[in-house]
Amino acid sequence: MTDQQTILTLARVLKSSDQAIMVDQLLNWQQEEARINDPEAFREGSWWVYMPIREWQEQLSWISEHTIRRNLKELNELGLIRIGDFNRHRYDRTRWYTVDKEKLRLMISER
Repeated sequence: MTDQQTILTLARVLKSSDQAIMVDQLLNWQQEEARINDPEAFREGSWWVYMPIREWQEQLSWISEHTIRRNLKELNELGLIRIGDFNRHRYDRTRWYTVDKEKLRLMISER
């Protein structure tokens, strides 16, 4: 989990408190994956989180599913998060997410 000052700084950099909260939440989920040491969640040198949009919306109930999709797309375009597809079945279109921690450090340190 990031500290409150980091979240506020990230919100200013991104010009979106919702996106900053989403990044923080993703970091929390990544820590949980690392804590339980789920081997399926460790890919390409990072801990990834398997999360349907519906579950994002359940966790962040004040943000609509449409806005969550848009925010994830924008965060991915900024390079702050990466989106992957590590599903076993082709019909499973659930995305996997990870924060690029180096990019996060750079964004915060530039402020």
